[in-house]
Amino acid sequence: MQIEQLTDYKVLQQFLDRAGSSLRTFRYFNHRPLTVVTNHLCTLIGLVDGRPVSYGHLDKEDGIVWLGICVAESEKGKGYGDQMMDALLEHRGEISLAVDLDNLGAQKLYEKKGFQYVKTERAMKFYVLGERP
Repeated sequence: MQIEQLTDYKVLQQFLDRAGSSLRTFRYFNHRPLTVVTNHLCTLIGLVDGRPVSYGHLDKEDGIVWLGICVAESEKGKGYGDQMMDALLEHRGEISLAVDLDNLGAQKLYEKKGFQYVKTERAMKFYVLGERP
């Protein structure tokens, strides 16, 4: 998989169109326009043979850096989430994320990457990754 900085909203829309059931747990764009990515610290797209298969971002809100990640339903289990996480975690500093309680695969990935569980609230688990060396 090739990971690139997102520069084209069309590619993002292509990813969202093919993400399938992955959008059930990745709801970031449900109430936000695609242009919100212009405010992100980092927005990445994962491509295989020119097709968008994964998406990731770091977004700062109220002093907290939040990580968002999604892998297209048809591409899960191929290591693309792991690769996207590695690319996002190259950025230093504290990073937070929230994940649905029933999204066990994502929780396993986050814990593998060193995220620490903080709390459960409104059917979501919250994690944080401390300052990276």
